[in-house]
Amino acid sequence: MARPITSRVSWVLDHEYSAAIGLAAGVAAALTWSALSSSSYFTLFSSRSSWHLLRVLDVSTVHNAIVNGLMAVFFFSMGLELSRELSSGTLARPKHAVPPVLGAIGGMLATALGSILLGHVLHSEALRRGWGVPMATDVAFTLGVLAIAGRRLPPLLRVFLLTLAITDDVLSVVVLSVSGTTHLRRDGLIALAVVVVVGALVARRATSNVASGLLLVVLWICFAWANIEPALAGVLAGVLVTSRAPSRQRLERDATRLSVGVVLPLFALVACGLHWDNLQLSGAVGTVVVATIAIRLVGKTLGITAGVAIARLLRFRLDPSLTWPLVATTALLCAIGFTVPLLFATKFFGAQSTLYAGFALGLLMSSAIAAILGGVLLRLQHRPD
Repeated sequence: MARPITSRVSWVLDHEYSAAIGLAAGVAAALTWSALSSSSYFTLFSSRSSWHLLRVLDVSTVHNAIVNGLMAVFFFSMGLELSRELSSGTLARPKHAVPPVLGAIGGMLATALGSILLGHVLHSEALRRGWGVPMATDVAFTLGVLAIAGRRLPPLLRVFLLTLAITDDVLSVVVLSVSGTTHLRRDGLIALAVVVVVGALVARRATSNVASGLLLVVLWICFAWANIEPALAGVLAGVLVTSRAPSRQRLERDATRLSVGVVLPLFALVACGLHWDNLQLSGAVGTVVVATIAIRLVGKTLGITAGVAIARLLRFRLDPSLTWPLVATTALLCAIGFTVPLLFATKFFGAQSTLYAGFALGLLMSSAIAAILGGVLLRLQHRPD
């Protein structure tokens, strides 16, 4: 009896809609709980443990344990997928890899510059300081919307969006780590360098998933010790694991299932709660909400499309099935995102500040608009005859 149940759970977690549904459920639970009882919500997730080691590793609260700890599993699954794409997938062929990569960079630059520019125009210190918040895209949500939009879309569109979103998230986490919000520890950096060198050698010969999991844990400890964003350890560990390992496919599948079923819903639950009593859509917070929506929708659409256009000028052409209206609509879909953006907002403003709530609300509203508008436009472009 246990085997069919396990198989059924695995089938659900492997479904293309599951990640988006899990994130949406976590968001809905966080918004509802924080609206009904904000005191119990924030007390539970912000209460600190007295253990010194947990404080040193910055996982002394439930919020930080999930954001800084469990999220490394999600980025590990992304790193494994990135490693596979680099060795034998789309990223192994520059003809297909360059347009989405340049598109991702264009979208990041457009949103960051848009935040700084609007910050000066609107005299908003929060927008200038939080320039990194609007940059990243949610892989799970964008692919979920793409799947819902219909199966008549070109098969290469999913590959294009996947490459773009992974590049976007990875580069955003790298930017977060070097953004100057934390002071690096020299001893931790030395330990990290040693572990990367040794880990790269061991990973090439390792055939056990236990060794890969151990590498992830050790890298995570080194990242936390060095005071670098610990989630980045997941990407690095995933990339170091060779795609030729016999159990590599099962490892990626298990990491993805854990991310879809546990990590992403929990992250949404602890990150998307709002101080509704203190949230006013006027003044500095209201400016942040409205500006974030505009920056995400306009910046992502224009920036990604411009990046792809630059790739075409460099003679890296898209497949004929990926038309410009389709690329622009896909760029709009990339305005969906709050996982990595909320990591930025946490580092810059703290998870319980009113400015964090303003950015969170702006990100959620822009994600909803992009999902609905992008999904409708995709269906209109590829309706059945």
